[in-house]
Amino acid sequence: MSGWLPGSRSTTELAQYITLTLALGGLQFAWSVETGFGSLYLLSLGMRKSLVSLVWLAGPLSGLVTQPLVGILSDRCTARLGRRRPYIIGSTAAVVVCMGVIGWTKELAGDRPTLVVWLAVASFYVLDFAINSIQATLRALIVDVLPTARQDKGTAWASRMIGVGNVGGYLMGFLDLVHLLPFLGSTQMQVLTTVASFVLSSTVAVTCYFTHEKPISRMRPGSQDSSGLQALGAVFTSFRDLPEVIKRICRIQLFAWIGWFPFLFYGTTYVAGLYSSAHRSSGHSDDELMEEGTRAGSLAMFAQAISSLAFSVVLPLFTYSTATASRAAMAQSPRSRQGSRLIRKLRAAMSVSLSTMWTISLALFSACMFATLFTSSVGAATWVIGACGLSWAVAIWVPFSIIGETISGSNGLSASELPSAGSFVEHAYEPVATGDIQMNVIDGTSDDVSEHSHHAENGHAGGGRGARPSGHSGLSAGSILGTHNVFIVIPQFLTAFLSSLLFAYFEWIEGSESKSDPGAQHAHQIALVLRLGGIASAVAAYYSWRLFR
Repeated sequence: MSGWLPGSRSTTELAQYITLTLALGGLQFAWSVETGFGSLYLLSLGMRKSLVSLVWLAGPLSGLVTQPLVGILSDRCTARLGRRRPYIIGSTAAVVVCMGVIGWTKELAGDRPTLVVWLAVASFYVLDFAINSIQATLRALIVDVLPTARQDKGTAWASRMIGVGNVGGYLMGFLDLVHLLPFLGSTQMQVLTTVASFVLSSTVAVTCYFTHEKPISRMRPGSQDSSGLQALGAVFTSFRDLPEVIKRICRIQLFAWIGWFPFLFYGTTYVAGLYSSAHRSSGHSDDELMEEGTRAGSLAMFAQAISSLAFSVVLPLFTYSTATASRAAMAQSPRSRQGSRLIRKLRAAMSVSLSTMWTISLALFSACMFATLFTSSVGAATWVIGACGLSWAVAIWVPFSIIGETISGSNGLSASELPSAGSFVEHAYEPVATGDIQMNVIDGTSDDVSEHSHHAENGHAGGGRGARPSGHSGLSAGSILGTHNVFIVIPQFLTAFLSSLLFAYFEWIEGSESKSDPGAQHAHQIALVLRLGGIASAVAAYYSWRLFR
């Protein structure tokens, strides 16, 4: 789709960033519906908290298998649509079907409570597998399309789109959609799932239409057929060959997401418990308190989403990437020359590296989780959750930016032509300077990359910067991002099992005690899980501080 928009190069690049990352916003909208309202929806079907925790094992199971497998299989895909888009389109269709089943579970299962629960649980499992497939290919698409010098901007735009998706998802949950959009369903969940399906489908359509992928040759080395098990095994055995910096990022993510998963899955439920406790003498039924508490929790998560979106716009202005190398280099970059002299001086004085920003955000998130020790009202909880917006904006931006630069910056090759990860180990990170790449408009390739691709496809090793180092088998963006995702989903296994055990213990205790204030007990139990996540986040902050030291 090269040249599809008239105007200056900066305008064309902006259009590319928007269309390339728009689908991530739609995906986040759908995911926020699942994470923000899934727990309360399953509880409303009669499931116990301990069993609901086990349902969320769908996330790590799908992430552990789907993202690495789809990543490496899409690396080898020779379809005319390209490597990533066939998986994106097929997985989007699966999400739409699952959303429909979740919204209308009771209508489909009829007056059979057990079937209702099993149908909902099965739909959530398939939904998680499909969402992970879309996420894997969309992230790999960014690395494929953009050259090294634009990876930071690309992931920053991805963070903004995810922020917009978060805002939209939690705003929809806060509104009374049955009264606003009665023609889309008779319950809040039905309208939510319908809107989420439409948003995801439309944003994916835009990204797939305007993003240009070059199909790879069936005879290209590395595209040979192999079984899914062989492909999946290759991902897990390739960790030792990863670039050293990506190994360190994986370790940080392992601890960071032990903190994030309880927050994402139980944040709304935590506020709902506090709301129920504060209004237990209002005379409202348990169902009414649940619905009102859900809206209060949605408002708190909406505040966090607004905060995250704002920080995703502001923070990139005050950070410099590894490819930029220093504050001095940042001060000379085109982005820094925009604005008044005062703003330029302020940015130069306050700018920090990506890894430092990551450390600050993890430390802040840990502090917020421990702040639940002193939180006993809905208002205070809303402030604590809202303050996590900065940390979330960084979590969905910085690690992917560093990984993208590391992949794309290897000897100036495009991400799709990544050499063996073992070639990075001696020097953890060698970015290509911004001025080294002359980009073709919109498809994000460089003359050097094109020349390299020509040599590679004709079986020539070539010489100079564009050549693939000899003696190494390639690890592409999908493979590396899939391996990295394993260290994001493993924490969900840990938190799901731990929280399930804790909730089961609390349910056993509650069985022999009177429930004078069940809402407060509910919030206290979730706060304990959040604080355990805060400890893990503090460990992640330490490792992040040592990332490039």
